[in-house]
Amino acid sequence: MTNATMNQTEVKFLPPEEVGEELSGWWILELEPEGCWDAIGPYDSKEEAERLIANRTEN
Repeated sequence: MTNATMNQTEVKFLPPEEVGEELSGWWILELEPEGCWDAIGPYDSKEEAERLIANRTEN
């Protein structure tokens, strides 16, 4: 099994109360079993973030 199959990817909205106005929006979160993670964003819409994930997995 490779790391790519063990990682979990999700799209989550982070509100201004949690991250501040400038970073608020939809984020792509990649969670690894070891507890490490990467965050990519913010994006204006959930659909935009999900489309980017779909495009990345197709290539």
